[in-house]
Amino acid sequence: MKFAAVIVVNYLTPWYELSLDERIAVEHENVFPSIGAFVKRGGEITPVRAIKYGREAESFFILGFDEMEDYLDLVRELRSSRLLTSGLAAIDFETVGLKEAYFAERDKDRSPAVTS
Repeated sequence: MKFAAVIVVNYLTPWYELSLDERIAVEHENVFPSIGAFVKRGGEITPVRAIKYGREAESFFILGFDEMEDYLDLVRELRSSRLLTSGLAAIDFETVGLKEAYFAERDKDRSPAVTS
């Protein structure tokens, strides 16, 4: 994968006012289809649930992908989902970068030869 990204999703108070069944339904209807489409386009994703001081939980996603458009499509879908538009959660942080391995592969032929 050429790019790596981290997206942090903070679950807000209204999320915890939903029953467990309602929360599962929201994720199945609004989050999992977007993630599934991202993976079908060739992306990799690792979801992580975390406990954060002062909040019950948050999730972050570690993503790998080759095409920036695939990542942007995922972010657009998540931002327009009921999870975010109805105030159940917010994307608190996201960052994207090139993986170092990509540079190593690209630049291996340009590196000066090492002699003993």
